[in-house]
Amino acid sequence: MGTRIVGTGSSLPPRVLTNHEIEARSGYDRAGHRGLSLDEWARSHHGGRLRHVAEPGRATSDLATEAAGRALSDAGRTAAEIDLIVLSTFTGDHRLPQAAGQVQRNLGSVAKFIQVDSACTGFIDALLVAQSLLETRRYRLALVLAADVTSMLSDPRDWLAQSVFGDAAGGVVLAWDDDPARTVHLSTGSDGDLGDYVLVPAGGSREPLSVEALRAGRHHWRFRFSEITAWATDRMLLATHDVLATAGIGLADIALIVPHQASLRIIEGYAAALDYPRERILTTFCELGNVSGASIPLSLDLARRAGCVRDGDWLLMPAVGAGMAWGAAAYRWTAG
Repeated sequence: MGTRIVGTGSSLPPRVLTNHEIEARSGYDRAGHRGLSLDEWARSHHGGRLRHVAEPGRATSDLATEAAGRALSDAGRTAAEIDLIVLSTFTGDHRLPQAAGQVQRNLGSVAKFIQVDSACTGFIDALLVAQSLLETRRYRLALVLAADVTSMLSDPRDWLAQSVFGDAAGGVVLAWDDDPARTVHLSTGSDGDLGDYVLVPAGGSREPLSVEALRAGRHHWRFRFSEITAWATDRMLLATHDVLATAGIGLADIALIVPHQASLRIIEGYAAALDYPRERILTTFCELGNVSGASIPLSLDLARRAGCVRDGDWLLMPAVGAGMAWGAAAYRWTAG
């Protein structure tokens, strides 16, 4: 007995933000970067060229609802058939109510909803929650979603964060399956002692929002990028080997790796350490940026629509992110 992915869907805001626009509005200093434009610097350092950002008034639940609708359509199911919605986001529409509830309302669903407060590992975490609940046999069909409007967290003067992150949503329809050979295999872990690698200081119970915090920009996120890169490569490798062992397969069995799109540098470091053909690792970071937990389901949906996923293909989906957390899913794609 296991779980099966029966549909995929995604949503990208139409607005595309270029490196040139970020340079013009952020105060990026060419003189301090060997005379390089931001576009030249970004391409050579993390690989990002473009990213999509939500227009004012467009919230996380709007993107998640679009992705959910497309996943349901792909699965040939209706919102009325869904009995569980698990949404991962750390950029909800409001502090309350949860964005997952907004998605339920938008879909006209009565499904139980759960919101997971995860960042870049959000899709893996949401899969873990949904699969565990499906295994209780109380639920049979779940929408597993990850969506974030990360652009809301970037300081307008922080050209680096703006050039790395984008906004998006993605998700799958996950069904209970009586065939034990058809299931999503998962491996997860976390390093809470490294949580300050990615930090939004103000806005929580430790430091509520205040005029002083807003003036100091403490509601924007901050990163320790130099430490993150080495850690991320190591943990993606760990998650990869763990989930392969869990699934009882080897790296040679994997037809396509669909990783979280942290940065091109991290993906290339991971590929080199893994000694896996680079052309079989899907990369969307350069055109879409790091879209947090939506990276994997968005990339998977795009790959499927481009005909890159075939019936019987083993897929490997590793992720790393804030927390600091890591995880991976291995799944043998089954059509129909």
